[in-house]
Amino acid sequence: MPFLIDETWFLPWGYLIESFLRLFVAIATLLVYFEKTRLALIDKEALYRLLAENAVDSIYRYRLLPIPKFEYVSPSIYACTGYTPEEFYADANLLFKLTYPEDFTIFCQFINNPARLDHLPQSFRLTRKDKNTIWVEQTCVPIYDNDGKLLALEGIIRDITSRKSLEQIALRADRLNTVGEMAASVAHEIRNPMTTVRGYLQLLLNKREFSLYRDRFELMIQELDRTNSIIREYLCMAKEKRSDLKKCSLNRIIKSLLPLIQAEAIASAADVTHDLAEIPELQLDENEIRQLLLNLVRNGLEAMPTGGSLNICTFMEKDKVILAVNDKGHGIPDYILNNLGKPFLTTKDTGTGLGLPMCYRIAQRHQADIQVKTSNQGTTFFIRFSIA
Repeated sequence: MPFLIDETWFLPWGYLIESFLRLFVAIATLLVYFEKTRLALIDKEALYRLLAENAVDSIYRYRLLPIPKFEYVSPSIYACTGYTPEEFYADANLLFKLTYPEDFTIFCQFINNPARLDHLPQSFRLTRKDKNTIWVEQTCVPIYDNDGKLLALEGIIRDITSRKSLEQIALRADRLNTVGEMAASVAHEIRNPMTTVRGYLQLLLNKREFSLYRDRFELMIQELDRTNSIIREYLCMAKEKRSDLKKCSLNRIIKSLLPLIQAEAIASAADVTHDLAEIPELQLDENEIRQLLLNLVRNGLEAMPTGGSLNICTFMEKDKVILAVNDKGHGIPDYILNNLGKPFLTTKDTGTGLGLPMCYRIAQRHQADIQVKTSNQGTTFFIRFSIA
């Protein structure tokens, strides 16, 4: 008799085994999905971290509650401030300490006004670890809890020192253009009657009946000459003035001026030295370069009222010829340094405030740029000429 399988006994076990198999396949599918999701998240986190840590701008997250603390600072903060992320983690107030004293109030008002944080970037200055001052621009995003309390700030800090420098150059050029246009429109009309007045004064000066008033006539002529020199300074800044560029030696121009410079230095109880390196000839307007150099030298001598040493030197730096004028004065104050080259800005009682603007205009016409380094040990003006 053949063996018969009881189907009524086998079917429940078959369903149970099938259910276990389905459950196993579902769990395996979920595990594979979760593993793929985990790996994708790891890849994205690595990508975002790579972007954050290699970004030129500095990215940070600053927690305010319960205890102020930097939770993240990107490595680029070191290039910006000279401080490492670890130093920011160790000192929650380090960014406040680096803020330039004159900008500290503005910075605090910006931070304490959450309504402005995610709308407008804020520009302020920081003092780097090496004591140099830089301009930065900060954009913040406020993070709130469910009760509306400000928990943290996520922000980006960007070094905009170069941009600020370009803005100052553009502003200075615009100011010089305004003065130049004004000079070109009125200078000639003023000089014509002045020439007539001066001529008649010289004529009367030679008459015997006015000999008792000779000193007064000479004083009036001197004042007319001084006025004429101011007008000449205006004309030098005229935008449409063209330089008569010729190939010549910068060192030769300096050497030709040394006797005059030495005489002015002796009158100021100062000492002048020069160090002229071997440099190529440049396309220069000799008269304008003489004027630029004399203005810088006179400013340097006036910065040393009790005497000192002034040095004039030339040297090569990559593809640039550098003219440097260094004095041993007390440095340029910040409020003057930030507006250097602005017409009519002067600290002298009898100054016109046109000497440095004239230098900037002459440099501009020679496709050169002027850089200034100053401290309480002295000031150096660098004029950088491109080799044609």
